[in-house]
Amino acid sequence: MRLLYAIAVFTLTSFGAFAADEDKKEISQSDPYKLNADGSIALIPYNPKQQQQMDKLAKEVDGYNAQINEKLKFLNFEKKVKDSRYGQVGYAREIKLPHEPHYVQHSRFVMKLKGGGGAEGGGFSLDELSFWSRKSLTTKNKEPITTYRDLKNSATAGGVKGIVLTVRTVTISDDTTKTYEIEKIQSPWERVRLATAYRDRQLEVLRAIDRYIMSKGKFEARQIEDSIMEITIGGDFQEP
Repeated sequence: MRLLYAIAVFTLTSFGAFAADEDKKEISQSDPYKLNADGSIALIPYNPKQQQQMDKLAKEVDGYNAQINEKLKFLNFEKKVKDSRYGQVGYAREIKLPHEPHYVQHSRFVMKLKGGGGAEGGGFSLDELSFWSRKSLTTKNKEPITTYRDLKNSATAGGVKGIVLTVRTVTISDDTTKTYEIEKIQSPWERVRLATAYRDRQLEVLRAIDRYIMSKGKFEARQIEDSIMEITIGGDFQEP
């Protein structure tokens, strides 16, 4: 009898210790079905490689923000900043894939700025950068559907923690909006991919502004070159 009692006590103690260890154990990459106490899906933590990628992306995003801030001086000098905002619109793209519905996509980026007030260069700095797109179905005999996507990040917060993706889908009978905050996305790989996508688009913004600066310089050079040529070959002078 005493032996049975001792075995029962040992079993209960071992089970309690195992349960305590499970409570302390963090969710692993191979455990995508773990739930939080409130019933929400628990986030899968980064593995060392993913964490290294996210740290690198955060530094790159901050570095590109600093470069954008430098170029804001030019945009303000050219009087392109309106109501503390600057943006560019992309050309409409027709998306035609074999055996797939056809779409037309429009896109733009908008920089929301802070500061100003007469300091050198306007004193502006980047507050928020967002990328907006609208994709509309154009295939005939299909139910119309339009998808709006907005990917934005707070430059003030720094890094990639403020990245938010909003997806709005509009059909004849429905209009739904879903918001995905990068810090609340379960899959670590999807968090890395979303941060990478934002970094890549951010680099496109820098290139777009650089093209504008370059075209401005080329236009001035061409104007001066043409004027010099006209003055040089102006012809002989005579009394009027």
